[in-house]
Amino acid sequence: MSQLPPAHQSPQDPNAAIPVSEPGFEVHVQDYWAKNSGLILGGLALVVVAIIGWQGWQYFQASREQDIRAEYAKVGDQTAKLASFASEHSGHTLAGVARLRLADERYAAADYKQAATLYTQAAESLDNDVLLGRAKLGAAISQINGGDQAAGEASLKAASTDSKLAPGARAEATYHLATIALDAGKTDEAKKLADEVSKIEATGPWAQRATMLIASLPGAAKPATAGAGFKLGN
Repeated sequence: MSQLPPAHQSPQDPNAAIPVSEPGFEVHVQDYWAKNSGLILGGLALVVVAIIGWQGWQYFQASREQDIRAEYAKVGDQTAKLASFASEHSGHTLAGVARLRLADERYAAADYKQAATLYTQAAESLDNDVLLGRAKLGAAISQINGGDQAAGEASLKAASTDSKLAPGARAEATYHLATIALDAGKTDEAKKLADEVSKIEATGPWAQRATMLIASLPGAAKPATAGAGFKLGN
């Protein structure tokens, strides 16, 4: 005798519940891509354009740098063209070097006011600590020699404490301040500044000059001579 299947298992039952499956991860991705593909592709295009633009800018900068160096090499031994080169490429390091050379020539010709101007302009384009120190010291000494003592001393004080400068430049600036103080009769200040020189650069030539300056100050201890302090019979 055959048995009928249970009612809940009957495939012909129109009221039987049909299980619903949740869409998989792939379906969600496809749906998201369908809705946002334009935005995504547009963003990728912008990234590609930015990368190409940056690489193009880098290439342009490198090419321009080579051109400037080549141009400086051509005019480097022609003083008359250095000024034009410096003006045309103002802000570039080589423009600073060009103005530094022009300043040296004006200083040698005792044209201290023009030298001070050129040294100051050179310093604005230089980032090498040694060359920057030369420019700032040149401006300060030119100001003093040109009759502007106050501006020169202020420039020396600024250079003395400028951490961007090489120790040798800072030591030289401090030494000049010490000699100025000594000439003005400010012995204690001169000694203090001379001591500071050795702290900035202990073994440099300016430290040696500072030591000699201290030894020349009134009341400074003098080197002992042979037999000094001894008496016959002691």
